[in-house]
Parts: sequence; C-alpha cells; structure tokens
Amino acid sequence: MLVDGRIRPQYEQGTIPGAISVPYTEAADRLDEFGCKVDFDGWICKTDVPAVVLFCNSPWCGQSPTAARRMIEAGFPAEKIFYYRGGMQSWNMLGLTVILGAS
Repeated sequence: MLVDGRIRPQYEQGTIPGAISVPYTEAADRLDEFGCKVDFDGWICKTDVPAVVLFCNSPWCGQSPTAARRMIEAGFPAEKIFYYRGGMQSWNMLGLTVILGAS
C-alpha cells in the first residue's frame, strides 16, 4: 500500500497515483486500514498484513518517519514498513505523474 503521510491539504493539492491519505498524526490510529484488528490492549497485526510504503514532502521531511515509529509502537510489524525518502519533492523533480488527491 502506498501511503501519503502528509497533512490532508497537501495530499489534495497533488499526490502519487495510487496513494491513500493517512496523515502522519493519524497513522497509529488507523491500523485497521492496513489489515490490523483492534484489541482490548491496542492492535493485533499479523504477519500477513500488506507492506506499507510511506512518503511525505522531501528527504528532510519528518512526517513519514514519525508515522512509521508510531505505527511500530502501536503493533504494526516494522519489517512491513518501507520509506520513500525522496517524497513529493523528488517525485516532482523527476517529472513523474502527480494527481489531485481525493477530497
């Protein structure tokens, strides 16, 4: 799953095709969207959850690393999290396709 971890207005202005919006401040609370089940003590995330690729604004953006840390702390398997460090800045510099994020 490709996850745009930026805040919603940035996602709506333009994102990578196929990305879903999960702002970094919400990532640990929305693990059900990544195949985890809520439990009394938090989340249960089995090893068959999909791989998640997080990205944000640029190589210096801290939103995706923050989302990843919070997801791991909440129970998401670290080995299933990947990070596109270049973010939207590198994507745009390469001239790759950008679409408007759904409102």
